[in-house]
Amino acid sequence: MTEMRPDHSHSSSDCRVVVLLPVYNGARYLAEQLDSILAQSLTHLTILCRDDGSSDGSIAVLRRYASQYPQRFQVLDDELGNLGARANFSKLMQAALNSDASPAAATTYYALSDQDDVWHVDKLAQLVAAMRHLEQGDNHLPALVHSDLRVVDDQGQVIAPSMAAYQGLRPDRDSFAAQLISNTVTGCTALMNRALMERSTPVPPQSIMHDWWISLVASAFGKRTYLQQPLLDYRQHANNTIGAKEWVKPVARRFFISRILDDRHHEQFVANARQAAAFSKHFAGQLGLRQHMVLVMARGLAVHYAPFQRVLFRVLRWL
Repeated sequence: MTEMRPDHSHSSSDCRVVVLLPVYNGARYLAEQLDSILAQSLTHLTILCRDDGSSDGSIAVLRRYASQYPQRFQVLDDELGNLGARANFSKLMQAALNSDASPAAATTYYALSDQDDVWHVDKLAQLVAAMRHLEQGDNHLPALVHSDLRVVDDQGQVIAPSMAAYQGLRPDRDSFAAQLISNTVTGCTALMNRALMERSTPVPPQSIMHDWWISLVASAFGKRTYLQQPLLDYRQHANNTIGAKEWVKPVARRFFISRILDDRHHEQFVANARQAAAFSKHFAGQLGLRQHMVLVMARGLAVHYAPFQRVLFRVLRWL
């Protein structure tokens, strides 16, 4: 991974961005989110939404925008009901790939969105410029660009200017092995090229979250880059699916070990192992020897023996 400033000399006029926006009971902030997307300086974009069985008026908001912006806004209608956040994103990813009708000369990129944030006006322009720099004219290799974000409260007041610092994330640790134990991609900052979308879809039910799965695919088969600049305001409130939690640096080695021994962390390790097993199965014939080895180690995290888990965790983190 490289931490970089995007080169705006690459034109974005010949590309198109499809924004994938799943919705579930998000009426309170949804219009503000949509307005910030429609106000992007990069104008060649469309928004594809799917409601996941909301009961709060979200559907009415989506229909209003679909009526007002018929060329830029599409609501995916189906009878599938509530799928959950991961499967809702996966359904949108599949629909976007199946319905993509962009001209042959254009490049289509795919951005992920939450329902309650505010995008900075140049978010997509910055991400596309970085993507063009990363691809270097070759869009056949899976490519991922993501950025930092600013954490705000439900009134838009800044809690932390950098989520990476706030959560103690290390975006530079982007190896496949490191991503197996810790996801450093916040989905709402991500931009994918079509090659990565195709490799990542469908997102299996054994994955922890859609953005974690996408991050794994990018590290295993493609390339990625991270922008240190916060490109959106991430709204922290009671109804977040996951939310941003402040990181507190351990003051002693004993504290770190006690966390590893905690049953709550065992549950997380089991989830890591389950996701690794799904990755092994899904990409069985496409993995190299080193990738197979780290996946075996990641699956070993399910063994409920703290010293063994601790060794595996440390090895994977630094590989």
